[in-house]
Amino acid sequence: MGAPLFKISQDSEGVFSIDGELTIHDIENLKSFLDNHLSRAKKISLDLGKVTYVDTASLQLLIAFRKALKPEIEWEITELSPELDMILNISGLRKVLL
Repeated sequence: MGAPLFKISQDSEGVFSIDGELTIHDIENLKSFLDNHLSRAKKISLDLGKVTYVDTASLQLLIAFRKALKPEIEWEITELSPELDMILNISGLRKVLL
């Protein structure tokens, strides 16, 4: 198995940026990141402005993670790529993820 098709970085304000493709092939890497870096945070800020592709499995994982958060945890998507924005609009999942 090759390198993941996405990269994750964090800026000085604590926003995590995901860059690349989120596919079922890297679902374990995405799940590991969510579980290890975000599950204990009080505020989660994600920049998805550079996500060029997301498949159903990755979208389901993001939504399941979002739904499993405790009510006191703040969730924020700071930016969406045009591709992800279109997928969320077509699927009707915009309100669920954002």
